[in-house]
Amino acid sequence: MKSRIPVRIADAGVILIVGYFVVHGLTHRAPKVEKDQFAASVDLKPMRDLAIHDVGRIKSFDSYANSMIRSIAGPYGIEGEGPVYAYLDLMLNRDEYRNRKIIYMKKAIRQQVARAMEESGIPVDDVRTFIKDGMISEQQIFEPKVLAELQRMDTDVLRTAKFVNMVNSALMLADPHELSARMRVVPPPDGDQQKPWIAGEDVWGLDFLGDGHAHGAAGPVPGLSPELQKKISEQWSQVATAWKAKNADAASQAIAALAGSLRSVDPTNYPPQDKLSLESWYFRWHAFVWNWIVYIIAVVPLLLSVIYRWRGAYRAGILLVILAFGIHTASLGIRWYLSGRIPNSNMFEAVLAATWFGVLGAFFIEVFVRKTAMRGLFFLGSSVCAMVAMMCQHFMPTTLRSDIDNVMPVLDDVWLYIHTNVIIWSYALIGMAAITALLYLRHRLGGGDPTVAKAGGAGSLILNNAPGKGDSFLREDSATWGQVLDASTMVLMELSFVMLWAGLVMGAIWADHSWGRPWGWDPKEVFALCTFVIFMILLHVRFKVRDKGFWTAVLAVAGCGVMLFNWIVINFKISGLHSYA
Repeated sequence: MKSRIPVRIADAGVILIVGYFVVHGLTHRAPKVEKDQFAASVDLKPMRDLAIHDVGRIKSFDSYANSMIRSIAGPYGIEGEGPVYAYLDLMLNRDEYRNRKIIYMKKAIRQQVARAMEESGIPVDDVRTFIKDGMISEQQIFEPKVLAELQRMDTDVLRTAKFVNMVNSALMLADPHELSARMRVVPPPDGDQQKPWIAGEDVWGLDFLGDGHAHGAAGPVPGLSPELQKKISEQWSQVATAWKAKNADAASQAIAALAGSLRSVDPTNYPPQDKLSLESWYFRWHAFVWNWIVYIIAVVPLLLSVIYRWRGAYRAGILLVILAFGIHTASLGIRWYLSGRIPNSNMFEAVLAATWFGVLGAFFIEVFVRKTAMRGLFFLGSSVCAMVAMMCQHFMPTTLRSDIDNVMPVLDDVWLYIHTNVIIWSYALIGMAAITALLYLRHRLGGGDPTVAKAGGAGSLILNNAPGKGDSFLREDSATWGQVLDASTMVLMELSFVMLWAGLVMGAIWADHSWGRPWGWDPKEVFALCTFVIFMILLHVRFKVRDKGFWTAVLAVAGCGVMLFNWIVINFKISGLHSYA
Protein backbone atom coordinates (compact mmCIF):
# COMPACT_ATOMS: atom_id res chain seq x y z
CA MET A 1 0.00 0.00 0.00
CA LYS A 2 1.12 3.53 -0.63
CA SER A 3 -0.03 4.92 2.70
CA ARG A 4 -0.05 3.66 6.28
CA ILE A 5 -1.46 5.03 9.51
CA PRO A 6 1.22 7.05 11.28
CA VAL A 7 1.77 6.32 14.97
CA ARG A 8 0.95 9.54 16.81
CA ILE A 9 0.06 10.67 20.29
CA ALA A 10 -3.62 9.88 19.71
CA ASP A 11 -2.75 6.31 18.71
CA ALA A 12 -0.58 5.93 21.79
CA GLY A 13 -3.55 7.15 23.86
CA VAL A 14 -5.77 4.46 22.33
CA ILE A 15 -3.16 1.81 23.21
CA LEU A 16 -3.06 3.07 26.80
CA ILE A 17 -6.87 2.93 27.04
CA VAL A 18 -6.91 -0.63 25.70
CA GLY A 19 -4.23 -1.60 28.22
CA TYR A 20 -6.25 -0.05 31.04
CA PHE A 21 -9.33 -2.09 30.16
CA VAL A 22 -7.32 -5.32 29.98
CA VAL A 23 -5.78 -4.71 33.40
CA HIS A 24 -9.12 -3.58 34.82
CA GLY A 25 -10.86 -6.64 33.40
CA LEU A 26 -8.27 -8.96 34.92
CA THR A 27 -8.47 -7.32 38.34
CA HIS A 28 -12.19 -6.40 38.42
CA ARG A 29 -13.53 -8.67 41.12
CA ALA A 30 -15.90 -8.53 44.05
CA PRO A 31 -14.40 -7.15 47.26
CA LYS A 32 -12.61 -9.98 49.03
CA VAL A 33 -13.88 -10.92 52.46
CA GLU A 34 -12.03 -13.55 54.45
CA LYS A 35 -14.19 -16.65 54.74
CA ASP A 36 -14.92 -18.14 58.12
CA GLN A 37 -13.91 -21.72 58.79
CA PHE A 38 -17.41 -23.08 58.19
CA ALA A 39 -17.83 -21.41 54.79
CA ALA A 40 -14.43 -22.68 53.69
CA SER A 41 -15.05 -26.26 54.87
CA VAL A 42 -18.66 -27.14 54.09
CA ASP A 43 -19.08 -29.25 50.93
CA LEU A 44 -21.82 -27.71 48.80
CA LYS A 45 -21.26 -29.63 45.55
CA PRO A 46 -24.25 -31.99 46.09
CA MET A 47 -26.42 -28.92 46.66
CA ARG A 48 -25.01 -27.04 43.65
CA ASP A 49 -25.82 -29.98 41.38
CA LEU A 50 -29.40 -30.38 42.59
CA ALA A 51 -32.22 -29.62 40.15
CA ILE A 52 -34.75 -26.88 40.89
CA HIS A 53 -37.88 -25.72 39.09
CA ASP A 54 -37.74 -21.97 38.49
CA VAL A 55 -39.82 -19.83 36.12
CA GLY A 56 -40.95 -22.83 34.13
CA ARG A 57 -37.49 -24.31 33.65
CA ILE A 58 -35.53 -27.05 35.39
CA LYS A 59 -32.04 -25.77 36.17
CA SER A 60 -29.17 -26.47 38.53
CA PHE A 61 -29.50 -25.06 42.03
CA ASP A 62 -26.17 -23.29 41.52
CA SER A 63 -27.38 -21.28 38.50
CA TYR A 64 -30.69 -20.56 40.25
CA ALA A 65 -28.93 -19.32 43.40
CA ASN A 66 -26.59 -17.23 41.26
CA SER A 67 -29.57 -15.48 39.64
CA MET A 68 -31.32 -14.91 42.97
CA ILE A 69 -28.25 -13.54 44.76
CA ARG A 70 -27.48 -11.24 41.84
CA SER A 71 -31.06 -9.90 42.03
CA ILE A 72 -30.43 -9.10 45.69
CA ALA A 73 -26.79 -8.06 45.85
CA GLY A 74 -25.97 -7.01 42.29
CA PRO A 75 -22.82 -7.95 40.37
CA TYR A 76 -20.56 -8.52 43.40
CA GLY A 77 -22.69 -11.02 45.28
CA ILE A 78 -22.76 -11.17 49.07
CA GLU A 79 -19.32 -10.46 50.51
CA GLY A 80 -17.54 -12.67 48.01
CA GLU A 81 -19.36 -15.85 49.04
CA GLY A 82 -20.53 -18.40 46.49
CA PRO A 83 -24.21 -18.08 45.49
CA VAL A 84 -25.32 -21.40 47.04
CA TYR A 85 -23.67 -20.62 50.38
CA ALA A 86 -25.09 -17.09 50.36
CA TYR A 87 -28.59 -18.37 49.54
CA LEU A 88 -28.65 -20.96 52.32
CA ASP A 89 -27.06 -18.63 54.86
CA LEU A 90 -29.57 -15.87 54.08
CA MET A 91 -32.40 -18.33 54.58
CA LEU A 92 -31.08 -19.99 57.73
CA ASN A 93 -29.27 -17.09 59.43
CA ARG A 94 -31.19 -14.05 58.20
CA ASP A 95 -30.79 -12.03 61.42
CA GLU A 96 -27.02 -11.96 60.91
CA TYR A 97 -27.54 -9.94 57.72
CA ARG A 98 -29.74 -7.14 59.04
CA ASN A 99 -26.78 -4.79 59.40
CA ARG A 100 -24.64 -6.19 56.56
CA LYS A 101 -24.49 -4.53 53.15
CA ILE A 102 -26.26 -7.04 50.95
CA ILE A 103 -28.75 -4.88 48.98
CA TYR A 104 -27.56 -3.36 45.70
CA MET A 105 -28.76 0.00 44.35
CA LYS A 106 -28.12 1.27 40.85
CA LYS A 107 -26.28 4.53 40.20
CA ALA A 108 -29.44 6.35 39.12
CA ILE A 109 -30.61 6.78 42.74
CA ARG A 110 -27.38 6.60 44.77
CA GLN A 111 -26.77 10.33 45.13
CA GLN A 112 -30.26 11.00 46.47
CA VAL A 113 -30.03 8.07 48.89
CA ALA A 114 -26.52 9.13 49.94
CA ARG A 115 -27.78 12.58 50.95
CA ALA A 116 -30.51 10.96 53.05
CA MET A 117 -27.90 8.67 54.63
CA GLU A 118 -25.78 11.69 55.61
CA GLU A 119 -28.81 13.42 57.10
CA SER A 120 -29.49 10.24 59.11
CA GLY A 121 -26.05 10.41 60.71
CA ILE A 122 -24.58 7.40 58.92
CA PRO A 123 -20.74 7.62 58.94
CA VAL A 124 -19.22 9.47 55.99
CA ASP A 125 -16.99 6.52 55.07
CA ASP A 126 -20.04 4.27 54.76
CA VAL A 127 -21.76 6.84 52.56
CA ARG A 128 -18.72 7.16 50.28
CA THR A 129 -18.44 3.40 49.98
CA PHE A 130 -22.13 3.20 49.11
CA ILE A 131 -21.75 5.81 46.34
CA LYS A 132 -18.90 3.76 44.89
CA ASP A 133 -20.30 0.21 45.00
CA GLY A 134 -24.04 0.69 45.63
CA MET A 135 -24.16 -1.74 48.56
CA ILE A 136 -26.40 -0.85 51.52
CA SER A 137 -27.76 -2.71 54.54
CA GLU A 138 -31.38 -3.32 55.40
CA GLN A 139 -30.95 -1.36 58.61
CA GLN A 140 -29.68 1.67 56.65
CA ILE A 141 -32.58 1.43 54.18
CA PHE A 142 -35.10 1.58 57.01
CA GLU A 143 -33.60 4.72 58.49
CA PRO A 144 -36.61 7.13 58.46
CA LYS A 145 -34.99 9.72 56.19
CA VAL A 146 -33.63 7.12 53.75
CA LEU A 147 -36.98 5.36 53.63
CA ALA A 148 -38.79 8.65 53.07
CA GLU A 149 -36.46 9.50 50.16
CA LEU A 150 -37.07 6.09 48.57
CA GLN A 151 -40.81 6.57 48.92
CA ARG A 152 -40.51 9.99 47.28
CA MET A 153 -38.54 8.58 44.35
CA ASP A 154 -41.06 5.77 44.00
CA THR A 155 -43.61 8.39 42.91
CA ASP A 156 -41.41 9.57 40.02
CA VAL A 157 -42.58 7.01 37.49
CA LEU A 158 -40.48 8.30 34.60
CA ARG A 159 -37.05 8.59 36.26
CA THR A 160 -36.59 6.69 39.51
CA ALA A 161 -39.56 4.42 40.30
CA LYS A 162 -38.05 1.56 38.31
CA PHE A 163 -34.88 1.57 40.42
CA VAL A 164 -36.78 1.83 43.70
CA ASN A 165 -38.82 -1.18 42.63
CA MET A 166 -35.55 -3.08 42.18
CA VAL A 167 -34.63 -2.28 45.78
CA ASN A 168 -38.05 -3.41 47.00
CA SER A 169 -37.71 -6.60 44.98
CA ALA A 170 -34.25 -7.24 46.48
CA LEU A 171 -35.64 -6.80 50.01
CA MET A 172 -38.47 -9.19 49.23
CA LEU A 173 -36.16 -11.82 47.74
CA ALA A 174 -33.82 -11.60 50.74
CA ASP A 175 -36.65 -12.60 53.09
CA PRO A 176 -36.22 -16.20 54.39
CA HIS A 177 -39.88 -17.03 53.74
CA GLU A 178 -39.51 -15.97 50.09
CA LEU A 179 -36.27 -17.91 49.65
CA SER A 180 -37.92 -20.97 51.17
CA ALA A 181 -41.10 -20.69 49.07
CA ARG A 182 -39.05 -20.47 45.84
CA MET A 183 -36.94 -23.52 46.69
CA ARG A 184 -38.84 -25.98 44.47
CA VAL A 185 -36.42 -28.89 44.66
CA VAL A 186 -38.87 -31.82 45.03
CA PRO A 187 -39.94 -33.35 41.69
CA PRO A 188 -43.58 -34.49 41.24
CA PRO A 189 -43.74 -37.96 42.83
CA ASP A 190 -46.10 -39.27 40.13
CA GLY A 191 -43.58 -38.52 37.37
CA ASP A 192 -45.85 -36.01 35.59
CA GLN A 193 -43.31 -33.63 34.03
CA GLN A 194 -46.03 -31.09 33.21
CA LYS A 195 -46.65 -30.39 36.88
CA PRO A 196 -44.69 -27.77 38.82
CA TRP A 197 -42.14 -29.06 41.28
CA ILE A 198 -42.90 -28.97 45.00
CA ALA A 199 -41.37 -26.41 47.35
CA GLY A 200 -39.17 -27.96 50.00
CA GLU A 201 -41.12 -26.24 52.78
CA ASP A 202 -44.21 -28.21 51.72
CA VAL A 203 -42.28 -31.38 52.57
CA TRP A 204 -40.37 -30.40 55.70
CA GLY A 205 -42.29 -27.42 57.08
CA LEU A 206 -41.04 -24.00 58.21
CA ASP A 207 -39.86 -24.57 61.77
CA PHE A 208 -36.24 -24.40 60.55
CA LEU A 209 -36.63 -20.64 59.99
CA GLY A 210 -36.45 -19.97 63.72
CA ASP A 211 -38.50 -16.80 63.38
CA GLY A 212 -40.31 -17.25 66.70
CA HIS A 213 -43.52 -18.55 65.12
CA ALA A 214 -44.89 -22.06 65.60
CA HIS A 215 -45.42 -23.22 62.01
CA GLY A 216 -45.98 -26.88 62.75
CA ALA A 217 -45.11 -29.87 60.60
CA ALA A 218 -45.81 -29.95 56.88
CA GLY A 219 -48.90 -31.80 55.71
CA PRO A 220 -48.72 -34.95 53.59
CA VAL A 221 -47.61 -34.50 49.99
CA PRO A 222 -49.88 -36.31 47.50
CA GLY A 223 -48.05 -39.18 45.83
CA LEU A 224 -45.02 -39.01 48.14
CA SER A 225 -44.72 -41.93 50.54
CA PRO A 226 -44.90 -40.90 54.22
CA GLU A 227 -41.63 -42.74 54.87
CA LEU A 228 -39.72 -40.83 52.19
CA GLN A 229 -41.29 -37.52 53.24
CA LYS A 230 -40.25 -38.15 56.84
CA LYS A 231 -36.76 -39.09 55.73
CA ILE A 232 -36.37 -35.93 53.63
CA SER A 233 -37.79 -33.80 56.44
CA GLU A 234 -35.33 -35.23 58.97
CA GLN A 235 -32.39 -34.72 56.58
CA TRP A 236 -33.33 -31.08 55.99
CA SER A 237 -33.65 -30.58 59.74
CA GLN A 238 -30.12 -31.97 60.12
CA VAL A 239 -28.88 -29.56 57.43
CA ALA A 240 -30.48 -26.58 59.16
CA THR A 241 -29.28 -27.59 62.63
CA ALA A 242 -25.70 -28.24 61.51
CA TRP A 243 -25.65 -25.04 59.44
CA LYS A 244 -26.76 -22.86 62.34
CA ALA A 245 -24.22 -24.59 64.61
CA LYS A 246 -21.46 -24.01 61.99
CA ASN A 247 -20.67 -27.73 61.98
CA ALA A 248 -19.16 -28.20 58.51
CA ASP A 249 -18.78 -32.00 58.63
CA ALA A 250 -22.33 -32.61 59.83
CA ALA A 251 -23.74 -30.11 57.32
CA SER A 252 -21.80 -31.69 54.44
CA GLN A 253 -23.05 -35.17 55.30
CA ALA A 254 -26.64 -33.99 55.70
CA ILE A 255 -26.56 -32.08 52.38
CA ALA A 256 -25.23 -35.15 50.54
CA ALA A 257 -27.91 -37.36 52.09
CA LEU A 258 -30.67 -34.84 51.29
CA ALA A 259 -29.54 -34.55 47.68
CA GLY A 260 -29.69 -38.33 47.28
CA SER A 261 -33.19 -38.53 48.78
CA LEU A 262 -34.53 -35.75 46.55
CA ARG A 263 -33.28 -37.57 43.47
CA SER A 264 -34.97 -40.77 44.65
CA VAL A 265 -38.42 -39.11 44.55
CA ASP A 266 -38.51 -39.62 40.75
CA PRO A 267 -35.18 -41.11 39.63
CA THR A 268 -36.48 -41.94 36.15
CA ASN A 269 -37.27 -38.36 35.14
CA TYR A 270 -34.69 -36.54 37.25
CA PRO A 271 -32.39 -34.40 35.07
CA PRO A 272 -29.04 -36.05 34.21
CA GLN A 273 -26.30 -35.32 36.71
CA ASP A 274 -23.84 -34.42 33.96
CA LYS A 275 -26.18 -31.75 32.58
CA LEU A 276 -26.75 -30.15 35.99
CA SER A 277 -23.00 -30.21 36.72
CA LEU A 278 -22.27 -28.62 33.32
CA GLU A 279 -24.73 -25.80 34.02
CA SER A 280 -23.14 -25.15 37.43
CA TRP A 281 -19.67 -25.20 35.87
CA TYR A 282 -20.73 -22.85 33.05
CA PHE A 283 -21.93 -20.18 35.45
CA ARG A 284 -18.95 -20.59 37.79
CA TRP A 285 -16.88 -19.68 34.72
CA HIS A 286 -19.04 -16.54 34.37
CA ALA A 287 -20.72 -17.71 31.15
CA PHE A 288 -17.35 -17.24 29.35
CA VAL A 289 -17.82 -13.46 29.08
CA TRP A 290 -14.14 -13.07 30.01
CA ASN A 291 -13.46 -14.16 26.41
CA TRP A 292 -13.32 -10.45 25.53
CA ILE A 293 -9.75 -10.53 26.83
CA VAL A 294 -8.81 -13.13 24.20
CA TYR A 295 -10.45 -11.03 21.49
CA ILE A 296 -8.66 -7.84 22.57
CA ILE A 297 -5.33 -9.69 22.54
CA ALA A 298 -6.14 -10.86 19.00
CA VAL A 299 -6.77 -7.24 17.95
CA VAL A 300 -3.13 -6.29 18.59
CA PRO A 301 -1.46 -8.55 15.96
CA LEU A 302 -4.36 -7.96 13.58
CA LEU A 303 -3.76 -4.20 13.78
CA LEU A 304 -0.05 -4.73 13.12
CA SER A 305 -0.93 -6.94 10.18
CA VAL A 306 -3.39 -4.46 8.66
CA ILE A 307 -1.17 -1.40 9.11
CA TYR A 308 2.25 -2.83 8.31
CA ARG A 309 1.28 -5.87 6.17
CA TRP A 310 3.26 -8.08 8.54
CA ARG A 311 2.42 -11.68 7.64
CA GLY A 312 3.70 -13.08 10.93
CA ALA A 313 1.31 -10.83 12.85
CA TYR A 314 -1.51 -11.88 10.50
CA ARG A 315 -0.91 -15.56 11.27
CA ALA A 316 -0.71 -14.88 15.02
CA GLY A 317 -3.95 -12.87 14.82
CA ILE A 318 -5.72 -15.69 13.00
CA LEU A 319 -4.65 -18.22 15.65
CA LEU A 320 -5.92 -15.96 18.43
CA VAL A 321 -9.21 -15.32 16.60
CA ILE A 322 -9.64 -19.09 16.18
CA LEU A 323 -9.04 -19.55 19.92
CA ALA A 324 -11.50 -16.78 20.85
CA PHE A 325 -14.06 -18.05 18.34
CA GLY A 326 -13.71 -21.57 19.77
CA ILE A 327 -14.48 -20.30 23.28
CA HIS A 328 -17.32 -18.20 21.84
CA THR A 329 -18.75 -21.25 20.08
CA ALA A 330 -18.44 -23.35 23.23
CA SER A 331 -20.42 -20.75 25.17
CA LEU A 332 -23.24 -20.73 22.63
CA GLY A 333 -23.16 -24.53 22.32
CA ILE A 334 -23.44 -25.04 26.09
CA ARG A 335 -26.37 -22.62 26.31
CA TRP A 336 -28.06 -24.39 23.39
CA TYR A 337 -27.62 -27.79 25.07
CA LEU A 338 -28.82 -26.57 28.47
CA SER A 339 -31.85 -24.66 27.18
CA GLY A 340 -32.84 -27.03 24.37
CA ARG A 341 -33.20 -24.13 21.92
CA ILE A 342 -31.10 -21.79 19.79
CA PRO A 343 -29.69 -19.19 22.22
CA ASN A 344 -31.08 -15.92 20.85
CA SER A 345 -34.21 -15.20 22.89
CA ASN A 346 -32.95 -12.52 25.32
CA MET A 347 -30.58 -9.56 25.15
CA PHE A 348 -27.55 -11.41 26.52
CA GLU A 349 -27.98 -14.24 24.01
CA ALA A 350 -28.73 -11.89 21.11
CA VAL A 351 -25.50 -9.97 21.71
CA LEU A 352 -23.55 -13.21 22.08
CA ALA A 353 -25.07 -14.73 18.93
CA ALA A 354 -24.73 -11.55 16.85
CA THR A 355 -21.00 -11.25 17.46
CA TRP A 356 -20.57 -14.99 16.85
CA PHE A 357 -22.23 -14.56 13.45
CA GLY A 358 -19.96 -11.57 12.82
CA VAL A 359 -16.79 -13.58 13.42
CA LEU A 360 -18.18 -16.50 11.40
CA GLY A 361 -18.90 -14.11 8.53
CA ALA A 362 -15.37 -12.72 8.80
CA PHE A 363 -13.95 -16.19 8.20
CA PHE A 364 -15.96 -16.54 4.99
CA ILE A 365 -15.14 -13.03 3.72
CA GLU A 366 -11.44 -13.44 4.50
CA VAL A 367 -11.37 -16.44 2.15
CA PHE A 368 -12.40 -14.12 -0.70
CA VAL A 369 -10.03 -11.28 0.20
CA ARG A 370 -6.96 -13.38 1.02
CA LYS A 371 -5.23 -12.18 -2.18
CA THR A 372 -6.06 -8.51 -1.68
CA ALA A 373 -4.87 -5.69 0.54
CA MET A 374 -8.10 -6.02 2.54
CA ARG A 375 -6.77 -9.18 4.15
CA GLY A 376 -7.15 -9.08 7.95
CA LEU A 377 -9.54 -6.12 8.13
CA PHE A 378 -12.63 -8.30 8.53
CA PHE A 379 -11.03 -10.36 11.30
CA LEU A 380 -10.11 -7.06 12.95
CA GLY A 381 -13.62 -5.59 12.69
CA SER A 382 -15.35 -8.73 13.96
CA SER A 383 -12.89 -9.11 16.85
CA VAL A 384 -13.41 -5.51 17.94
CA CYS A 385 -17.20 -5.95 17.83
CA ALA A 386 -17.03 -9.21 19.79
CA MET A 387 -14.64 -7.63 22.29
CA VAL A 388 -16.92 -4.62 22.91
CA ALA A 389 -20.02 -6.82 23.22
CA MET A 390 -18.41 -9.15 25.73
CA MET A 391 -16.98 -6.22 27.68
CA CYS A 392 -20.56 -4.98 28.07
CA GLN A 393 -21.61 -8.43 29.27
CA HIS A 394 -18.66 -8.55 31.68
CA PHE A 395 -18.93 -5.04 33.14
CA MET A 396 -22.76 -4.77 33.12
CA PRO A 397 -23.92 -8.15 34.46
CA THR A 398 -27.05 -6.73 36.09
CA THR A 399 -28.20 -5.22 32.78
CA LEU A 400 -27.14 -8.03 30.47
CA ARG A 401 -28.08 -10.98 32.65
CA SER A 402 -26.71 -14.35 31.60
CA ASP A 403 -29.64 -16.36 33.03
CA ILE A 404 -30.97 -19.14 30.81
CA ASP A 405 -34.76 -18.83 30.59
CA ASN A 406 -37.53 -20.38 28.55
CA VAL A 407 -38.72 -18.74 25.35
CA MET A 408 -41.87 -16.66 25.67
CA PRO A 409 -44.81 -18.62 24.15
CA VAL A 410 -45.44 -15.95 21.50
CA LEU A 411 -41.84 -16.35 20.33
CA ASP A 412 -41.87 -20.15 20.18
CA ASP A 413 -41.94 -20.26 16.41
CA VAL A 414 -39.59 -21.31 13.62
CA TRP A 415 -39.38 -17.64 12.57
CA LEU A 416 -37.56 -16.90 15.84
CA TYR A 417 -34.59 -18.78 14.44
CA ILE A 418 -34.84 -17.33 10.93
CA HIS A 419 -35.83 -13.68 11.31
CA THR A 420 -33.89 -13.03 14.53
CA ASN A 421 -30.66 -14.62 13.35
CA VAL A 422 -30.71 -12.77 10.03
CA ILE A 423 -31.37 -9.44 11.77
CA ILE A 424 -28.65 -9.83 14.41
CA TRP A 425 -26.19 -11.03 11.77
CA SER A 426 -26.87 -7.85 9.82
CA TYR A 427 -26.29 -5.87 13.03
CA ALA A 428 -22.89 -7.52 13.43
CA LEU A 429 -21.95 -6.59 9.87
CA ILE A 430 -23.12 -3.02 10.48
CA GLY A 431 -20.85 -2.86 13.53
CA MET A 432 -17.92 -4.22 11.52
CA ALA A 433 -18.58 -1.65 8.78
CA ALA A 434 -18.46 1.09 11.40
CA ILE A 435 -15.00 -0.10 12.46
CA THR A 436 -13.54 0.16 8.95
CA ALA A 437 -15.42 3.46 8.43
CA LEU A 438 -13.91 4.91 11.62
CA LEU A 439 -10.46 3.79 10.46
CA TYR A 440 -11.11 5.59 7.17
CA LEU A 441 -12.19 8.79 8.96
CA ARG A 442 -9.10 8.54 11.18
CA HIS A 443 -7.02 8.17 8.04
CA ARG A 444 -8.61 11.23 6.41
CA LEU A 445 -8.47 13.43 9.51
CA GLY A 446 -4.81 12.52 9.85
CA GLY A 447 -4.11 13.95 6.39
CA GLY A 448 -4.44 10.72 4.43
CA ASP A 449 -5.21 10.55 0.73
CA PRO A 450 -8.89 10.91 -0.30
CA THR A 451 -8.74 8.08 -2.82
CA VAL A 452 -11.55 5.52 -2.86
CA ALA A 453 -12.00 2.09 -4.35
CA LYS A 454 -12.87 2.37 -8.02
CA ALA A 455 -14.47 -1.06 -7.79
CA GLY A 456 -15.81 -2.26 -4.48
CA GLY A 457 -18.49 -4.15 -2.73
CA ALA A 458 -19.41 -7.77 -2.27
CA GLY A 459 -19.85 -8.41 -5.99
CA SER A 460 -16.28 -7.40 -6.74
CA LEU A 461 -15.02 -10.14 -4.41
CA ILE A 462 -16.70 -12.78 -6.54
CA LEU A 463 -15.27 -11.26 -9.74
CA ASN A 464 -11.87 -10.98 -8.12
CA ASN A 465 -11.79 -14.74 -7.54
CA ALA A 466 -12.84 -15.61 -11.06
CA PRO A 467 -10.23 -17.33 -13.30
CA GLY A 468 -7.57 -14.87 -14.41
CA LYS A 469 -8.78 -12.11 -12.08
CA GLY A 470 -6.96 -13.10 -8.89
CA ASP A 471 -4.47 -10.21 -8.81
CA SER A 472 -6.45 -7.41 -10.44
CA PHE A 473 -8.29 -5.97 -7.44
CA LEU A 474 -6.66 -3.95 -4.62
CA ARG A 475 -3.21 -5.46 -4.91
CA GLU A 476 -0.99 -4.84 -1.90
CA ASP A 477 1.71 -3.20 -4.00
CA SER A 478 -0.63 -0.69 -5.66
CA ALA A 479 -3.69 -0.02 -3.47
CA THR A 480 -3.66 2.94 -1.11
CA TRP A 481 -4.80 2.73 2.50
CA GLY A 482 -7.84 4.87 1.70
CA GLN A 483 -8.89 2.55 -1.13
CA VAL A 484 -8.55 -0.51 1.08
CA LEU A 485 -10.65 0.91 3.92
CA ASP A 486 -13.27 2.28 1.55
CA ALA A 487 -13.60 -1.04 -0.28
CA SER A 488 -13.86 -2.95 3.01
CA THR A 489 -16.61 -0.64 4.25
CA MET A 490 -18.54 -1.09 1.00
CA VAL A 491 -18.28 -4.89 1.18
CA LEU A 492 -19.74 -4.89 4.69
CA MET A 493 -22.36 -2.24 3.93
CA GLU A 494 -23.71 -4.10 0.92
CA LEU A 495 -23.91 -7.40 2.80
CA SER A 496 -25.58 -5.81 5.82
CA PHE A 497 -28.00 -3.89 3.57
CA VAL A 498 -29.19 -7.10 1.92
CA MET A 499 -29.42 -9.03 5.19
CA LEU A 500 -31.26 -6.21 6.97
CA TRP A 501 -33.75 -6.00 4.13
CA ALA A 502 -34.25 -9.78 4.25
CA GLY A 503 -34.63 -9.66 8.04
CA LEU A 504 -37.29 -6.93 7.82
CA VAL A 505 -39.28 -8.93 5.26
CA MET A 506 -39.02 -12.07 7.38
CA GLY A 507 -40.09 -10.07 10.44
CA ALA A 508 -43.18 -8.86 8.58
CA ILE A 509 -44.05 -12.45 7.65
CA TRP A 510 -43.64 -13.55 11.29
CA ALA A 511 -45.66 -10.57 12.57
CA ASP A 512 -48.48 -11.40 10.17
CA HIS A 513 -48.35 -15.02 11.33
CA SER A 514 -48.25 -14.19 15.08
CA TRP A 515 -50.09 -10.87 15.42
CA GLY A 516 -52.29 -10.79 12.33
CA ARG A 517 -50.57 -7.82 10.64
CA PRO A 518 -47.19 -7.48 8.91
CA TRP A 519 -46.41 -3.98 10.22
CA GLY A 520 -47.54 -2.12 13.33
CA TRP A 521 -45.23 0.91 13.71
CA ASP A 522 -43.73 -0.58 16.84
CA PRO A 523 -40.65 1.46 17.97
CA LYS A 524 -38.27 -1.38 17.12
CA GLU A 525 -39.79 -1.81 13.67
CA VAL A 526 -39.57 1.91 13.00
CA PHE A 527 -35.90 2.26 13.93
CA ALA A 528 -34.95 -0.91 12.06
CA LEU A 529 -36.56 0.71 9.04
CA CYS A 530 -34.65 3.94 9.77
CA THR A 531 -31.38 1.98 9.76
CA PHE A 532 -32.32 0.44 6.42
CA VAL A 533 -33.21 3.87 4.98
CA ILE A 534 -29.83 5.30 6.02
CA PHE A 535 -28.03 2.52 4.17
CA MET A 536 -30.26 3.05 1.14
CA ILE A 537 -29.30 6.74 1.24
CA LEU A 538 -25.64 5.69 1.51
CA LEU A 539 -25.84 3.63 -1.66
CA HIS A 540 -27.41 6.54 -3.58
CA VAL A 541 -25.00 9.11 -2.12
CA ARG A 542 -22.16 6.93 -3.31
CA PHE A 543 -23.15 7.66 -6.90
CA LYS A 544 -23.70 11.42 -6.51
CA VAL A 545 -21.16 13.06 -4.18
CA ARG A 546 -17.56 13.81 -5.09
CA ASP A 547 -15.96 12.79 -1.82
CA LYS A 548 -17.40 9.29 -1.94
CA GLY A 549 -15.14 7.73 0.68
CA PHE A 550 -15.77 10.36 3.34
CA TRP A 551 -19.56 10.37 3.05
CA THR A 552 -19.68 6.58 2.82
CA ALA A 553 -17.78 6.37 6.10
CA VAL A 554 -19.92 9.06 7.79
CA LEU A 555 -23.18 7.34 6.82
CA ALA A 556 -21.82 3.93 7.84
CA VAL A 557 -21.06 5.28 11.32
CA ALA A 558 -24.44 7.05 11.47
CA GLY A 559 -26.21 3.84 10.47
CA CYS A 560 -24.38 1.98 13.22
CA GLY A 561 -25.47 4.66 15.69
CA VAL A 562 -29.14 4.25 14.72
CA MET A 563 -28.77 0.47 14.96
CA LEU A 564 -27.29 0.74 18.46
CA PHE A 565 -30.04 3.18 19.48
CA ASN A 566 -32.59 0.66 18.24
CA TRP A 567 -30.91 -2.23 20.05
CA ILE A 568 -30.11 -0.45 23.33
CA VAL A 569 -32.41 2.52 23.97
CA ILE A 570 -35.53 0.96 22.44
CA ASN A 571 -34.97 -2.27 24.38
CA PHE A 572 -34.24 -0.75 27.77
CA LYS A 573 -36.03 2.59 27.77
CA ILE A 574 -39.05 2.39 25.44
CA SER A 575 -41.76 -0.24 25.86
CA GLY A 576 -43.07 -2.03 22.82
CA LEU A 577 -43.88 -5.41 21.34
CA HIS A 578 -40.15 -6.03 20.89
CA SER A 579 -39.09 -5.12 24.43
CA TYR A 580 -37.99 -8.70 25.00
CA ALA A 581 -35.64 -8.77 22.00
